[in-house]
Amino acid sequence: MTTLPVVVNPTSRGGRGSPPHEALERAARGLGFTLAWWETEAPGHAVELAARAARERLPVLATWGGDGTYNEVARGLAGSSTALLALPGGTSSVLAWELGIPRDPVQALASQLSGERRAMQLGRTGSGQLFLLMLSVGPDSVILANLPAGLKRHGGKLGVTLQAVIEFSRANLPSFEVSVGGERTRASWCIVGNARHYGGPYLATPGADPFAPGFEVVTLHRHGRTAVVPFFFAIPSGRHMTMRGVRHTAAREVVIEGEGHVPYQLDGDPAGTLPVTATAAEEALLVLLPAAGQRQSRAVAGSGHEGDTVTNA
Repeated sequence: MTTLPVVVNPTSRGGRGSPPHEALERAARGLGFTLAWWETEAPGHAVELAARAARERLPVLATWGGDGTYNEVARGLAGSSTALLALPGGTSSVLAWELGIPRDPVQALASQLSGERRAMQLGRTGSGQLFLLMLSVGPDSVILANLPAGLKRHGGKLGVTLQAVIEFSRANLPSFEVSVGGERTRASWCIVGNARHYGGPYLATPGADPFAPGFEVVTLHRHGRTAVVPFFFAIPSGRHMTMRGVRHTAAREVVIEGEGHVPYQLDGDPAGTLPVTATAAEEALLVLLPAAGQRQSRAVAGSGHEGDTVTNA
């Protein structure tokens, strides 16, 4: 038997999402593995546990949690030979949607252990912060920055929705400058996508490729509630890509600047205030993908597009 450590975030889903230990252990034994449970004790602890796995040159480190936990583990594994096996234990677990990982934890474990290893590209900010999925500045980052910790922990997506109603009613909408490829424009929302998915199965940046360096940058250049509210609600259907005032382009570096304390978010968590620069990271993260026939996907109508740059001014 090969020992497979599992990093577990006990606060996932407000502490209501503990992994099915016995079922996972049975499935692992059938594939020649015995599970060792590594529970996190505080924010940032998953980084230390992942760094330990990398130092010990473990081939795989499983992680039960959401995108914040995956982000911490990636920070400890980036550039190493240890691969991340993602078990969907968070409210959204967007990385699992991106990699086609089944939502059922037992299927997720089995499909990845019998799947393939791939090198996933990463993004970094100018201050060294890492992101797997995206960097975003806009109403979403304001919502997350102002979301009370208790409401996020216990309310999940409903809590985020309630905070969104509050922010939209306040008209607390940011405005900032985005620089891509030497062109500087003013925007009310900017999503720098290292991956396609956002908030779950929704394709906010459908042209992004997590296995190639660089980003798809989607920006909304119209301002006010009449622009940002329709954009927000159009993301699930993919119609946001064809809205007036929306541009999307490929980029290796994005600079976002703003006055005041405009927040930005990384992988669904508040991460700081502007200015921020996003660049393609030099190191990659090894991830396990389910075998092709076991990958889960959800196509979102209207999300396809062609070409590198489109402007709907």
